[in-house]
Amino acid sequence: MAEQTPFCIADNLLMKLGSTVFHEIGLVYGVASELRKLEDTLSTVRAVLVDAEEKQESSHAVAVWVRRLNDVVYDADDLLDDFATEDLRRKSTDDRRRFARQVSDFFSSSNHLAFRFKMGHRIKGIRERLDAIGNDIPKFNFIPRVVVSGNRGRETCSVVEKSHKIVGRDEAKKEIIELLMQSSTSQENVSMIGIVGMGGLGKTTLAQLVYNDRRVADYFDLKMWACVSDDFDVKILVRNIIKSATNQGVEDLELDQLQEHLHQSLDGKRYLLVLDDVWNDDVPKWGQFLSLLPVGADGSKVLVTTRSTRVASVMGIDSPYTVESLKDEESWELFQSVVFKKGEEKMHPNLVAIGKDIVKMCKGVPLVIRTLGGILSFNTQENHWLSIKDNKNLLLLRNKNDIMPVLRLSYDDENECLEDVGNEYFEDLLTRSLFEVVEHEDFYDEIMGYKMHDLIHDLAQSIVKSDIIILTDNVIAIPKRVHHVSLFTATNEVPKDLMDKPIRTLFMECRSDNHYIINRRISSLKCLRVMRMRLGQQKLPTSLGKLSHLRYLDLCWGSFENLPSAITRLKHLQTLKLSQCQNLKELPRNMKKLINLRHLETNGCIRLSYMPHGLGELTYLQTLPLFLVGNDCGECGKKRIGGLSELKSLNNLRGQLAISGLSNARGSEAKEANLEGKHCLNHLALYWRGSVEATSEESEEEEAVSVMESLQPHQNLKELSMCDYGGVRFPNWMMNDRLDMLLPNLVTIQIFFCKRCQVLPPFGELPSLKHLNLRNLPAVEYMKDPLLANPFFPSLKILMICDMHNLKGWGRRDVTAKQTPSYPYLEHLYLTNISTELCLHLISVPSSLKSLEISGMEDVTSLPEGLQHLSTLQTLQIGHCSELTTLPGWIGLLSSLTKLIIYNCCKLASLPKEMRSLCNLITLRINDCPYLSERCQRETGEDWPKISHIHQILIDKEWWADL
Repeated sequence: MAEQTPFCIADNLLMKLGSTVFHEIGLVYGVASELRKLEDTLSTVRAVLVDAEEKQESSHAVAVWVRRLNDVVYDADDLLDDFATEDLRRKSTDDRRRFARQVSDFFSSSNHLAFRFKMGHRIKGIRERLDAIGNDIPKFNFIPRVVVSGNRGRETCSVVEKSHKIVGRDEAKKEIIELLMQSSTSQENVSMIGIVGMGGLGKTTLAQLVYNDRRVADYFDLKMWACVSDDFDVKILVRNIIKSATNQGVEDLELDQLQEHLHQSLDGKRYLLVLDDVWNDDVPKWGQFLSLLPVGADGSKVLVTTRSTRVASVMGIDSPYTVESLKDEESWELFQSVVFKKGEEKMHPNLVAIGKDIVKMCKGVPLVIRTLGGILSFNTQENHWLSIKDNKNLLLLRNKNDIMPVLRLSYDDENECLEDVGNEYFEDLLTRSLFEVVEHEDFYDEIMGYKMHDLIHDLAQSIVKSDIIILTDNVIAIPKRVHHVSLFTATNEVPKDLMDKPIRTLFMECRSDNHYIINRRISSLKCLRVMRMRLGQQKLPTSLGKLSHLRYLDLCWGSFENLPSAITRLKHLQTLKLSQCQNLKELPRNMKKLINLRHLETNGCIRLSYMPHGLGELTYLQTLPLFLVGNDCGECGKKRIGGLSELKSLNNLRGQLAISGLSNARGSEAKEANLEGKHCLNHLALYWRGSVEATSEESEEEEAVSVMESLQPHQNLKELSMCDYGGVRFPNWMMNDRLDMLLPNLVTIQIFFCKRCQVLPPFGELPSLKHLNLRNLPAVEYMKDPLLANPFFPSLKILMICDMHNLKGWGRRDVTAKQTPSYPYLEHLYLTNISTELCLHLISVPSSLKSLEISGMEDVTSLPEGLQHLSTLQTLQIGHCSELTTLPGWIGLLSSLTKLIIYNCCKLASLPKEMRSLCNLITLRINDCPYLSERCQRETGEDWPKISHIHQILIDKEWWADL
């Protein structure tokens, strides 16, 4: 039976053992020699793993060998993790305890020696096991599969790659061709021309363009191309020239024979010889080579490309042609051609802005532009683009001409974080259909999650075999070597048989009330890296603090009120999930000790009232969906409360950030949150906890405005939500006439319960805005007039306006007369409790609507005439229209209508006979419309014949289907 081959763990171990951190650990704990020996043995074993993986399919003995290796590398990983944990503990000891440690040096050194002694024994045991495994390699005749890349130098040819777009070299090409076609001014028939420039500027490409030009082909009798590179050998160079001239190999000839052959090939001909990528400046060698060249006919030329003016001088070239960098517009044209398909850049204005910054940093070097473009092509994730822009190697290019560190990005992007790499792997699996998308069925088309097909699940299980087990009541025996466990038993208690096993993953729901047993059994699982626990108790086990290897802890939906302080001992913890822990009152005081924490999920923790002081020191944090601004007085005043300034250094935050309790904040403090510096945030939600009453003092209103002024986000933001804002006006950055420049990527805006604001920002000019949801803004009368030159809501797809009785229109000026909005992409329109006049206007404009809801129009007696032209309308909802008496006959013209919902229209008495024309109508719902409900009763109602063809009918909660 084949075993999983531990490539990843072995590679990870070798990376750790070779790191600076473990070199330091080896010196501190006196085990440097032992760790080096462990690294050497592991390297030997790693080299044959590819061969072992293939042979184990047909050899049980090899499969056993791989199994032994699996066991020992897991143990070695635990060993190194223990070293790293102890080292982190040693380094993170509080400053206030250092004096006390100096007083007790004797005891500290005793502990140090004890730890060293214990770990030394563990290293020895692992090395002996690994040596035994290594000693068996000859027995199985394993062949090392190690790729060794020798420095063979760069090879070029005379042909320009068809996929390469050439930009900004027409003038240079013209000038060099003119030089080539000039008659020789010296007594010699052969003259030398040089092309000089730093690496990556396109010297070879320029030479290729010249070499393949028709005028050059007509002028010269013979053309030859030879790549010299850094490995310069006269004999090899002459052979390559002869091969290029004659298409024949001359490998067996000596130098004098080669010279004779070269003269026969070139004598009397006007030839062009290109020597590409010349590095060597050895005068005697070049003298020997040039003496071998035949004279040739008048006008013969040797074209040399090199980075060095010294090389050109050695070859007798006094005035070489210097290749210049591309201009800014040429650089952008090249970058754009690599990254985007034609016209695609218009769909990604945010990437265009970042791309132009990247291009400026490339200093006009085509190779760098093309390399970075290749990395970014087909990847529209903004974070990935920003990681390239902020890469220190690219920043160094500003001051240096060495492009090699930048080119390393094409295969070694050191700024790319683990999450981005993982996402790339996942996207790759998704494109290969190993996962399937599960979506919402409404118009948002949001992704709910992903699922795995049963066959793919079976395949995965066949690969991992006994490494993973799902424990149910039917499982009798637990394999000795299991590493990943899901617990689904009647009691969901951790079985005794799992205690002290090298379990790395545990998913469980614990229903036991015996706190002692839970603590004892969890503490025995010392190798855990991943744990998901659903706990019914109101108290978490303190033994969680003993799981020193833990990276991922999921406690979502727990009923506990506090986290044990011991949890802050988990120095390696990267993810802590507390979503929907609705009883959780506070986070541990020393959260800042979780120095490797990257994801802290607190959304749905409704009783959480503040964030702990020091949270801002967790600078690796990427996920923090909820940040609570605490109240400085009362019970919380005794706590160490963290304010908005905790966000100042958390510039790696990405995804969503909701800031709640802003009524407790002050403007001076809000500025320190530095939201404008958080370029990876997609969604920002700002909540002033509790509804602000109209009687609030003027000073409080101005404080709210001051806070809001300080919370301007980065221009990469895609979604902005506000609720319960108490200011009388929106902040200046939102009211800016060039809001389209400040927030060009904003896709969604939601503003709720802001009861004092009277004027909306100029949302109509936002180029990317697709979803606008305005709810309960009773004082708003109009939106600030957008600039006439800009399109009006150019991308809007969903518009929701609710409880805005005073809203008169989109601007002070008469928008309907001077600039009729077209809403070219509007598909979903929801209007509730707004003025009838505005409702009629909004309905009359869009022609692409798919769904429409009208509610709370109390003085509407009939549907607006403009509706009859909406041939694309699929869903129509009419509600709370107390004066509506009839539906018009033209409703039969809505040929695309599939769903009609009517509710709380107490005077609506009948349906028109044209209802029969709605052949595509699938669903009809009628609720709280007493007259209409009576007339639409099945079989007996007067209007029943008009609707009997409809597939699904629901009248006052009575459901009829498949009629």
